Formats: sequence, structure tokens, C-alpha cells
Amino acid sequence: MELFHFYGVAIAPVDTGDCREDARLHIDPASMIDFFAPGFCGVLALSANPGVFRAMKGLPPMPEGFSDWMREVANQLMGKVKSRLARFQISLHTELPQLRHPSDVERRHRSCRQLFCYSFRTLKGEVFVTLSGDFDDGSLIFSNASPLPLDGKLILF
Repeated sequence: MELFHFYGVAIAPVDTGDCREDARLHIDPASMIDFFAPGFCGVLALSANPGVFRAMKGLPPMPEGFSDWMREVANQLMGKVKSRLARFQISLHTELPQLRHPSDVERRHRSCRQLFCYSFRTLKGEVFVTLSGDFDDGSLIFSNASPLPLDGKLILF
């Protein structure tokens, strides 16, 4: 994930065979973002060992701990998901990231038809990302033209 590389943390995916059922649990707290669009609704969740956030370079000190950065990293990851889905004419609407107990995240997963798990390792601990929801593959229409502005373009509100 280039997102963690940007902050100076080397990260590598865990082989899917290594991602056992009992290892598919978020640690406390997990950062969670709800999203929706026509044909899509779900939740993205991210949790990481606190040592991962302490190892990130270029972050200002947070007296409240790493909670704000967990929400920010989850928000940036959701932005990457949104930009990928924009290529398929899906315009996701997202809620603000919240810190939740892992049992809240698991409860949300059980109510969804699809669940995708991504596990990563760093020198300072593990990172776990889940994307769950109800996704209508029929609503995906690929377009080569990106509806999003290119990097460096000015967006006037």
C-alpha cells in the first residue's frame, strides 16, 4: 500500500493462505467508514498495531494518541477506493471515519453479502483492512475517461 510507504512505513501483503479465520479480526480500535451509492453500500474498516502509527514519518505529534491518524489513514484509503470505482461510473458517498470496537465492525460484516479481507505486515506490527457490503456487479460500467480531476488540477467549490 503506497499510502503507508508515503509515511515511511514498509508494508507487505500477507499471503491469503496465511489469513486464517481467527486472524481475520480487527484490533481495538478500528477505524470504520460507511459508504453508499446506487448498487453499492458497505463499510471499509482499518486497524493496525499502534507501533505502525508510531513509526510513521512526517506526522505531527498527537497528544490524544494515534486515533486521529487511524481515521485519517482510513479516510485516505477510502479516497483511493472511490477513485478506482469512479472509473466504473460509481460515485460513492462516504460518511466520516469513526473509531469503533472490533465487535461493531464484525457485526456489520455479518449483515453484508460480500466481505474482502486484506492483511499486511510491517516491522512494527500488522495492518488489517476489510471491505464489506452489498455490491451490484451489474452496475459497473468501465469508462476510460476519469470523472475525477487529475493531480494538480484546481477544484473550485
